[in-house]
Amino acid sequence: MSNVHPFTSHDMIQAQASRWISAIDRGLSDEEVKQLQVWASQSRAHQDALFELAQLWDEMSVLNELSSLFPHKAPTKQSTSFGMATAASFLVVMLLGCIMLIYSSYWHSAENDHAKFTKIYRTKVGEQATFVLPDSTIVQLNTNTNLEVAYTGNRRQLILNRGEGRFNVAKDASRPFTVIAGDKSFTALGTVFNVQRNTASDLELVVTEGKVMIADPSTQVDATDFNRLKDATDTSNDIKKLKANVVVSGEKALIKHSKTEPIKQLSADDVQRDLAWQHGMLIFNGEPLSDALQEVSRYTATRFELLDPELSTLKVAGVFKAGDIKGLLDSLAANLAVEHQRLGEHRVTLTLATKS
Repeated sequence: MSNVHPFTSHDMIQAQASRWISAIDRGLSDEEVKQLQVWASQSRAHQDALFELAQLWDEMSVLNELSSLFPHKAPTKQSTSFGMATAASFLVVMLLGCIMLIYSSYWHSAENDHAKFTKIYRTKVGEQATFVLPDSTIVQLNTNTNLEVAYTGNRRQLILNRGEGRFNVAKDASRPFTVIAGDKSFTALGTVFNVQRNTASDLELVVTEGKVMIADPSTQVDATDFNRLKDATDTSNDIKKLKANVVVSGEKALIKHSKTEPIKQLSADDVQRDLAWQHGMLIFNGEPLSDALQEVSRYTATRFELLDPELSTLKVAGVFKAGDIKGLLDSLAANLAVEHQRLGEHRVTLTLATKS
């Protein structure tokens, strides 16, 4: 059979199905079974035609053909009708059984195909969005994020090319869930977690439920691995062999220059501050102004210039709405005596107010 599948009319499909029914009646070779599987998998119309013809196999044309094959047998009309009807019914059962047997592998393949899913999700600068994946996993994306999703029959793999995401992972031990960001992979061991990608080698992980394994992106976790690792700790031999780390609920991992720093235990306030973006807010608690402005810039096209060197060391505290530049500038003026000047639509300079 050719791998090229041109458009076929209804009559042609019926003719092809008739030939297959005839071949089934005489018995299929192993090679013909494979060819029939390929033909049936090409179109739902092919499958329907086979079933229709199989159900019609006991019509008079078939009975007459069978009678012509046995001219020397002269049963009575009644016995002929009964005998031929019985034979036809038997053939129908055999044909349907054969077709069902052939289709079993195809339908199994179709179920695996249904489990496959690929899509790219994006958010613009200043935009946040929530998506529900086919397995009921909930993904919340932060500003300026690009996420590739690739599900197969035995693995759920996502690639965070840019930005930040929160993953509330649906449990499925047969298909481990892994997010690859930069040069690290984050495999859920039954969990809710947040990954932020700053650069390929600078990443942040916050786990709010369950636990996550951090490993090299080349580490492939299948169902067997998952069942072995789901109860592992950071000191387990399996984790050490993989040169991996396990981060549990309430902990944060920072990856700097591709190296995982010591895991930090977070307070409730720390978690709230790190994940405030999920509610459209930014919380600062004594961060340097330069760091705070860098975070604010993720949510807007506006860029800030600090004209006085001492500005970068000022400490910022407060709750701000993500993307609310005016509110931020008003707060800096009122609380830190920082003046600003707009230079075009997306450029703001900051200076310390002149003392009188």
